[in-house]
Amino acid sequence: MDKVFTIIERFAPEAIDVMQIRYQILRQVLHRSPIGRRQLCKYLGYTERLVRSEINLLKERGAVTTTPAGINITHYGEELLHDIDELIPFLFDVQSLAEEIKKRFHLDGVIIVPGDSFTDELAKRDLGRAAARYLKRMLYPGSILAVTGGTTLAEMANAIGDGIDIEDVLVVPARGGLGEEMEQQAGTIAAKIAKAIGAQYRLLHIPDNLEEKTARILKKDIHIKEMVNVIKSSNILIHGIGPAIEMANRRGLMEREIKYLHKKEAVGEVLRYYFDRTGKIVYGVPGIGLEFADLENIETVLAVAGGSNKAEAIKAVLSNQRQNILITDEGAAGKIVSRKGDYYNC
Repeated sequence: MDKVFTIIERFAPEAIDVMQIRYQILRQVLHRSPIGRRQLCKYLGYTERLVRSEINLLKERGAVTTTPAGINITHYGEELLHDIDELIPFLFDVQSLAEEIKKRFHLDGVIIVPGDSFTDELAKRDLGRAAARYLKRMLYPGSILAVTGGTTLAEMANAIGDGIDIEDVLVVPARGGLGEEMEQQAGTIAAKIAKAIGAQYRLLHIPDNLEEKTARILKKDIHIKEMVNVIKSSNILIHGIGPAIEMANRRGLMEREIKYLHKKEAVGEVLRYYFDRTGKIVYGVPGIGLEFADLENIETVLAVAGGSNKAEAIKAVLSNQRQNILITDEGAAGKIVSRKGDYYNC
């Protein structure tokens, strides 16, 4: 594929430009419809003449419709976007970034979407779409899927859609609730994905923030023990990655614990575990569900995280080498491979 795009760039570079423009227009319409031409010009920085011309062409081809309220994407337009998503790494020249991250952290695959979700809300939705698309390819009959919570995975659940006909799939939360908004909790995300694809789901009706004594007692309960065993039997895990101190505050850690994280230079967090820049776990919070050691027994571990503000956290977690796949954005990827201040000699 890379060779094909190299030939196109040499022979007809204008074709790449046209594809990029039409992709960006369709992407905006998908996420913001109904939207007017002037709004499109504002978001994309294109001239009104260019946008009008492209919208007319996309309308003729059945990709969009126009109404007095604005421009809407059609089902055919969504299919076009779905098809072109496979070409995005080459179309926006981020494939080399993906290959470098893949090699550096010994991953099986890396997918990068354009933009920076730290500053562009649509990039986070694109992360969710990319994760949903990849998930559909990963599921197989009899598989158990575990998911964590957070805004990015909530976007994945929103984008999952239907179109899957796989028998005997079970979706479970990887941990209890964090006290986030309901749609961002792991249980809600698990249920939403299961309903979209016609799978079964089971929930863990306990909070994720527990005192060690409480967690120890609850783990002895026969019903909770059974559910935890199911979660630990997961074949696929999809999880987010958060900045350490931000996640510590969200979890309501005590001031002395946060000071300890600062002292240990913690930068990333996954599944209640905090990592320093070298990928070493420096602190763990008691809880019920998947433990980080369980990741060794899971076939596919997919990390979904983006934003230039999370690059250091993503680096730290990947350095522990428990992930197979990373889906991120251009903002994070650019900083991950940056040699400036690099702590890694991979």
